[in-house]
Amino acid sequence: LDEKQLSDLRDIFSTLILFGDPAQLAPVGNSGKMVFDDIDDSRKIELHRIHRQEFDNPILDLAHSLADPDITFNDFENEIVQASSRDERVIVSERVISDMMARSPVLVWRNSTRIRLIQAFRNSYNAPDDELLIGEPLICDGIELPLKHRKKRLDLEARGLIKGAHAIFLGNGRKPGFSRLHVVGAEDPYVSAASIIKIEKNDKDEPFIPFAARMGAAFLHGSAVTIHKSQGSQWPQVQVFGPDIFVAAKTERIESDLPLWKRLAYVSITRAQEKLIWVTQYRLSKPTSPLSTSDLKP
Repeated sequence: LDEKQLSDLRDIFSTLILFGDPAQLAPVGNSGKMVFDDIDDSRKIELHRIHRQEFDNPILDLAHSLADPDITFNDFENEIVQASSRDERVIVSERVISDMMARSPVLVWRNSTRIRLIQAFRNSYNAPDDELLIGEPLICDGIELPLKHRKKRLDLEARGLIKGAHAIFLGNGRKPGFSRLHVVGAEDPYVSAASIIKIEKNDKDEPFIPFAARMGAAFLHGSAVTIHKSQGSQWPQVQVFGPDIFVAAKTERIESDLPLWKRLAYVSITRAQEKLIWVTQYRLSKPTSPLSTSDLKP
């Protein structure tokens, strides 16, 4: 929920029960403040263990280790290395794996890193500057429709096109400005929608926009995503770009009484449902095969 939705609900219901995670990241531009910071302690119930997965899950064990007030970034990275030697669900890699970026994004802290990785990914597949390749990943950045098109908005959201949804580009639609998409995880994944797709080249240049409908579903490239944007999403396998979190640790920034790097590490590694790949260097592997859609289930 964002603040506007919360205000709307308070007008409808006399009592609201909020489920939040105090170790996650506050909204950007919110001075590191969480909504429950202002709620009286008598109205809060705290859970101290995540029960959604098995107790022997090494990813959750790493997440819980961040609660140690004395743990440093180097300590935490050493724990990841040790976990990788014991359990195949944790992997330490010197390179970002480009093949994996096609189906689940690399999670980064800095926007500049995100744009660099997107460009490196597209270059590795020889993607042209002026169009998308079939099989390229996208992340839905919301629905841009005026209020009078509320029914169309609800229809797109019902098809799975909500903010943060992962989609795969299948080609141009029949109408100008439309694209054909596979919405990952949707009950009926194949969607044709008016699309506004932006691919940033760097912090200074204007983004390249292969699809620019006047209104519709907005998308960013899905091969790399900021950790802030990844909140609320999960993928079976996730790559976390460790050098960005190291930079956050060097800044010594604190958000809501916790070091920022700990919040970034906690959120990023818990996006992985089954396998965590911790990347240690600014390097990208070459793809082992061209982009394809053959793995997508009808």
